Parts: sequence; C-alpha cells; structure tokens
Amino acid sequence: GIAERNLLMWNRRHMQINEAAKKREKRLATREYISNEIKSAPGIQSRDDGVGGSFQRSRGHRMVDSALELYAFAVSTLMSKAKQPIPRAAGSGADRGGRLGTAPLRRYIDGIAQRQALSVLCNYGNPLSVKECRDATKVAARASDSIANIRSLKDDDSVQSQYISVNHRRQVSALHELSRHLASTGGINEKQHIQAISTGHNNHVVVIGVGATARCRGVKGTLKGGEKVIVQVIDINPEKGVLDVKLV
Repeated sequence: GIAERNLLMWNRRHMQINEAAKKREKRLATREYISNEIKSAPGIQSRDDGVGGSFQRSRGHRMVDSALELYAFAVSTLMSKAKQPIPRAAGSGADRGGRLGTAPLRRYIDGIAQRQALSVLCNYGNPLSVKECRDATKVAARASDSIANIRSLKDDDSVQSQYISVNHRRQVSALHELSRHLASTGGINEKQHIQAISTGHNNHVVVIGVGATARCRGVKGTLKGGEKVIVQVIDINPEKGVLDVKLV
C-alpha cells in the first residue's frame, strides 16, 4: 500500500544520509544472514521469532521496523530543536540509530521517553531534567540486567530447554552433513578449507552452506560480526555437536 511504499522509501533515503541507520541495517542484515545459514541444516524445523538465535525480517517486520525508525528520528529531531533531553535505553543512543519505542510498547524506558516527548512537545505535564533522564536510563538498565540474570539461572525452564535441544539437533545434523562432505573430499587436512561467517559472539563462526556453528581457535582479538573468513577444521564430533576450526 501507499503507507508501506512511503515508509520504505523514507527508510532507504535515511540509510543513505545517516551513518547510524546504515550501520544498524548492516547489523540486522548480518544477523538475518547468519540465522538463515543456521536454519539451512537439513531435517530440522526452525522458528523465526528470535528464539534460539532465529531471526527473519518479513514484509510485516520491515514495515514496523521502518515506522519505528521514522518515529524515533522525528521525535529525536523535535526534541533536539527544543533543546530538551530524552531518556534512552542503554546502548541505543542516537549515534546507534536507537529506538524510542517498541511495537507494542513494553519497555519502561520507552514509556518514560513518550512521557517526556508529550511534556515538551504538547505541554502535557512537566518535562524531566537531564539528571532525571539519566536516572531513568540507569534504573531501566539495572532492571534489564536483573531480568537477564534471572533468565540465565532458570536452567530447568522447559521451554528454554526445548529450544536448546532443537539447536543441538540442528548442530548434530549439520555436522553429519559436513563430515560426509569432508570424507568425500579427502577428510580433515591442511588443504581442506571451508567458508564461514562470524557470528560476532565469542569468536564463533557459522559454516556457510551447512549451518554448523564452530569455535574458531587461535584468534588474536575478536572476529567482527558478519566477517567472512576461510577456516580449516581441527576437530569434528557430530554426535557431541562439537566443531573446532582455525583461521587459514
């Protein structure tokens, strides 16, 4: 429709002139690419809602994403012109193309941001000071950290265990396929090189075309997310879901 077309046109233009928006799009595209590679493991049905590292941007996702991007840009611009602060979630500053809302609105910090925008732009209540905005950001960050810690301690959570199991089955399936490929082309040796892409987390990479996740050994520093590399297999154990590689 017209709304979708205008949103996508604005989004494309925004990425051309805004470096933060361009970097954010690159991060999302990399995440989607890696997710699709992991999903390529045969015989395992995958989700697309963010659970277990899954990620997909459908037509609807892109429309909502563009709308939130436009809203954040418009409110940030108006607040800047009014020379007034606005609270943001930690790590989502304007320099990263950070959002000021979600769909549906569910974060405490986003609710405070809407309150501040209404106060400044619509004379609805008293605006927050710079200190109050900073305090709101700190409170929200502490709450997010606490929630993350609680989730990490729930090892017996049946739903989480279910998706860990699915991820393991997917890894095992992918490693069996990779093992067959290696066996048909001479086995593990120094000349056996394969393409992979970095996940951006703990120097893990995903083997392109197979979907297996590997630990990249002997890396100096950290591999950047989305970086394509050539690796050599050091160790592979399909039944345990273990794959170790090193950079070539």
